Amino acid sequence: MEEIKNSAETSEETSSQIDKDAVVSQETSEEVNDFEFKDTQEEKKETSKEEKPKVQTPEQNSENARRRREAERQAELKATREKTIIETLKGKNPYTNEEMKDSADVEEYLTMREIEEKGGDPLADFSKFQKEKNREKSIKLKEEQERAEWYENDKKDFQTKHPEVNLGALIQDKSFQLFSSGKVGTLPLSEIYEGFMQVTLQYEKQAKEMAKQMLANKKASPGALSSSNIQDNGYFTREQVQKMSQEEVHKNYDKIRASMQKWK
Repeated sequence: MEEIKNSAETSEETSSQIDKDAVVSQETSEEVNDFEFKDTQEEKKETSKEEKPKVQTPEQNSENARRRREAERQAELKATREKTIIETLKGKNPYTNEEMKDSADVEEYLTMREIEEKGGDPLADFSKFQKEKNREKSIKLKEEQERAEWYENDKKDFQTKHPEVNLGALIQDKSFQLFSSGKVGTLPLSEIYEGFMQVTLQYEKQAKEMAKQMLANKKASPGALSSSNIQDNGYFTREQVQKMSQEEVHKNYDKIRASMQKWK
């Protein structure tokens, strides 16, 4: 009887201890889960702060829309062309006599036709020709990737050397476009820009010297510059500038520069 009693007491103590352990385990689990949840929420908040979406300019939105429209147009043209080829051939490849259903079948037919036009055997030479074509495509793709990397690195180099310049505005500048024609992609952009600035500064220097010379040759009594002395198109004639006072030349300097390009 004593042994049974002791065994029962031991069983109760063990059961009680298991219940306590379960409660402790549950509380610990809740604390851990609560900590993990809060920690995860904090991480999400930090990520949300760090990864704010970049706002695109109207010009970028317009360019992206143009590219989407062009891609859609090209896809539509390709689909129409393939459908026309399949219908013209009545749904069968004349070289293999197999059914043509999709783009892959059309591509196979066009490749075979190209082989034949080059004097080869569309069936016997197909594998070799296709392999060479894929090789050329890989080479071209690699060159395009290298070119894209060059442009990206050149852009980063320019922004490092000239952080004060708005690259987007510079590219849209008509004078810079004229100066850089044939140079972009061949010379570094920073080198092109520095050359452009040297030419611009030299031109401005010459324009100022010419304006000074005109002022020196101004007649003794030029009379006040009135609105009637200005042409409707907003440009001055050489004679009008020569009659200006120093104050008038200074006031209308930008317009004088523009006018000088119209003189012969």
